Amino acid sequence: MKRKASILLLALAMVVSMAACGGNTTSSSGGSTSSTAPSASTGSAAAGTSETATPAENDLRESSLVTLDVVTMASGKEQKDIDLVAAAMNELLEEKFNCNVRLTFLSFATYAEQTTLMLSSGSGADILPVYMIPLPTAANAGQIIPLDDLLDKYGAGIREQIGEYVECGRVGDAIYGITTGRDLASTQGFAMRKDLCDKYDIDYENIKTLDQLKEALVKIKEGEENVWPVAVSAGENIRNWGWDPLGDDMVNLGVLADMAQTTEVVNLFETQQYSDLANTMYEWMNEGLIQSDAVNTTEVSSSLLQAGTAFGYFTNLKPGYAAENTASLGIEIVVSEMIDALASTNNVSRATWTISSGCKNPDAAMKVLNELYTSPELGNLYMYGIEGTHYKVVEAGGSSNGQDIINYADGLDATTSGYRKSGTWLTPNQFIGHTWFGSTADYWDVTRKFNDDALKSKAFGFTYDSANVNNEVTACTNVVAKYHKALMCGALNPAETLPKFNQELKDAGIDRIIAEKQTQLDAWYAEYGA
Repeated sequence: MKRKASILLLALAMVVSMAACGGNTTSSSGGSTSSTAPSASTGSAAAGTSETATPAENDLRESSLVTLDVVTMASGKEQKDIDLVAAAMNELLEEKFNCNVRLTFLSFATYAEQTTLMLSSGSGADILPVYMIPLPTAANAGQIIPLDDLLDKYGAGIREQIGEYVECGRVGDAIYGITTGRDLASTQGFAMRKDLCDKYDIDYENIKTLDQLKEALVKIKEGEENVWPVAVSAGENIRNWGWDPLGDDMVNLGVLADMAQTTEVVNLFETQQYSDLANTMYEWMNEGLIQSDAVNTTEVSSSLLQAGTAFGYFTNLKPGYAAENTASLGIEIVVSEMIDALASTNNVSRATWTISSGCKNPDAAMKVLNELYTSPELGNLYMYGIEGTHYKVVEAGGSSNGQDIINYADGLDATTSGYRKSGTWLTPNQFIGHTWFGSTADYWDVTRKFNDDALKSKAFGFTYDSANVNNEVTACTNVVAKYHKALMCGALNPAETLPKFNQELKDAGIDRIIAEKQTQLDAWYAEYGA
């Protein structure tokens, strides 16, 4: 069973040892948070593994044991078994690199804030995906390090797995982030509970417009007294509706609008597209179709669906989204695709694995990162946990990539597993991993084809560097924070708010930001554009 018995026994031994003795290995980044799994270094030593190794034994092994803080996001309930999984991962990593990892999972609602604090302090994170923060912002602030030399030395496997997409993590002359092996384009649409679709005869496969969706939402409102038709996640309702944000999808300071088929950079918030969307959401809020506390909630929309208090939510979609979230949430999910697939650099760079400038052992960090991108055994542990404990094999070798078809271990589901399948899209490389039961055996092949076939933005491959307008970006970001999410939740009257919003953006310098983006895009397009 793929070393299951030895991994689980050693993992349990390590946890017992750590509980009895406590870890005494210093983290590479010099800190941790309360939600981290402890290092397995003490348990490993107790099990007879030496903490030192000579380069002659293996030139990839560190001369002394290195512990790295690895941070990512997970939605839903806390992962109580992260210490078990970390210990199992460390059996593999210690043997090959003389490295351990300490795992941290942060919630969606606090991910951007907490990772910003970690990067600013240089503590608590050695390896992490930069997400919901523009990659150039972290690079220009000196919070993450250039990866080119490390990729040349230890990242050949990453380059092989990611291919030309690795260039989308470039800021200026250096690569700072490595995208994940996942869907790298996205359609936009609505995910919802199938039980309520069946109950109210909602033809979700043929919902293509907001007006058609509204008809379904009205049925839910009229028939389900205690169910919100539209739920939101931590105050965010709609992130994108068919524009290319050119690198800053949380604030959208200068975009290519209307499926990004021209190279003219515009102010999204002055477009008819945005005005129409804001007005629709305002009408829906007034009609009771959107969660009333949408702006202030810290909950995740999927949690409300699990609790039975919401029907659906807007989201980025991809192949297999419904099956994946059905498995993750434990309720049957269906989707309506409403905006065609668009591939932009932002799709690629919105979630990129980086090495913090606070990391004291960047060589070791790159070795571990390369292993996460290339080793199915390590990658599956990180994504799905321990075989027999958190998942079971349904069909050995049944996936088209040679991996297994898996499902929750007997007696477990999405609500009871101690290492829940959640947020796997943000792990380094899903393409080398197992396929979850309910998805097609060729799911990863279909996803690669989805990436290849998506409509490409005219700026696909372009990476914007905000260094020349950092002050304006800071000022405009503060303005966007006041209005944008609230408008997309329907909490503000667009007729009154949009003129004020756009005037404050102009006062804060958005025109200079747009001009800078346009200059950089024009120069890039002249050399690389089709």
